[in-house]
Amino acid sequence: MITSNITKHKFRDKFEYKISKLSDEKLNKIQRILIKKICKAEADTLDFYDYKKTAKKLREKDHNENN
Repeated sequence: MITSNITKHKFRDKFEYKISKLSDEKLNKIQRILIKKICKAEADTLDFYDYKKTAKKLREKDHNENN
């Protein structure tokens, strides 16, 4: 009888399990969407041309998160 040393992968949570079942194409699509959202959020905070507007937007965002 031949036995293999392959162990079953243990997932930490359901999210990790679902991500592991995605095809490479779908995983790449999700990664591109996440990268675009992160870049947009970072670009919004680095608006040097209109400091007053950016500062006001950040204060409103902080106020909304605290309430």
